[in-house]
Amino acid sequence: MRKIIKVILWLLFLAFLLVVGFLVYQALTEYRPAKVEVQWSEKSAPAIQDTLTIISWNVGYFGLGAEMDFFYEGGKMVRPSQQLYQKYKEAALARIRSFDTASFIFLQEIDTLSGRTYFDNQLNLIKLLLPDYHSFYGENYNAWVPIPPLDPMGKVRAGIVTLSRNDPVSVRRVSFESSYNWPMRLFQLKRCFLELRFNTKDNKELVLINTHNSAFSDAAALREKELNSLKGIMLEEYKKGNYVIVGGDWNQNPPDFDTTLILPTYKTKRILPGIPEDLIPKGWVYAYDPTHTTNRDVNIPYAEGLTYSTLIDFFILSPNVRLQSVRTIPNGYSDADHQPVVLNVIL
Repeated sequence: MRKIIKVILWLLFLAFLLVVGFLVYQALTEYRPAKVEVQWSEKSAPAIQDTLTIISWNVGYFGLGAEMDFFYEGGKMVRPSQQLYQKYKEAALARIRSFDTASFIFLQEIDTLSGRTYFDNQLNLIKLLLPDYHSFYGENYNAWVPIPPLDPMGKVRAGIVTLSRNDPVSVRRVSFESSYNWPMRLFQLKRCFLELRFNTKDNKELVLINTHNSAFSDAAALREKELNSLKGIMLEEYKKGNYVIVGGDWNQNPPDFDTTLILPTYKTKRILPGIPEDLIPKGWVYAYDPTHTTNRDVNIPYAEGLTYSTLIDFFILSPNVRLQSVRTIPNGYSDADHQPVVLNVIL
């Protein structure tokens, strides 16, 4: 009995050393982006046109099509099979290729070196598809994820991408001042937004922001900090006379989200808390299609009328940006867990 107890204690001690060693390694190699990373600077860029089309889509790393669920949100699957991944990738790339008349394209969850997507560099694939666009990448995920223990996600490297037909004045990756506590932060995203600036015909600037705010029910406090950061920038830029458009995956409902307007083909839910009604002053516009949801739950494979979905992908426009139209492209959540949103505006 003493020998058995001794063996068990040694095994526990070795397990403890492995865990400590793993955490030390993760801490030493933790992704620590700068607060601001300047990616482009060209003050002499030509003035942008007044009429613009912007498309925003969280592509779910080409890995969360209709057949998928996800373990972290109550499902069972960790990653798609290679066959499913290939199917989703081809469909998503074809859809992105169809966006080639847009002025700008905002994408979220683009993998550049991840085990969950078989180490494809999706950014390079998109660049090849749309060679007439400038492409800018803001990394927000660079970690080795140890869960689930028996089949860990492993290496994940991903970020947000903004594609532009126009030459920007400047491009910055800006880190949000929000993160999980240690050690959880070692395995979570380091959230950020991409800010692009363009000269306008009236000697002002158009400020475009592509954002992907914190997800999951335990991140409400993080989302509040991220909203306040964006609010400060939006109001400051508008006060200067600039045009401001912020879009992407907010992981929150807009303040006037009305589930009764959503088409009956969807089983709709709210995300609480939503964006506060007093976040921005009157005159600013939340631009979204009120008839379609844009994101579905991934606790089960998608089934129309059974899987809950909601609206979290939209734009905020400053009062000097006139909304012409906004619509969601309904794809039946076939190739991603989000649906694209198309915005048309006039400065």
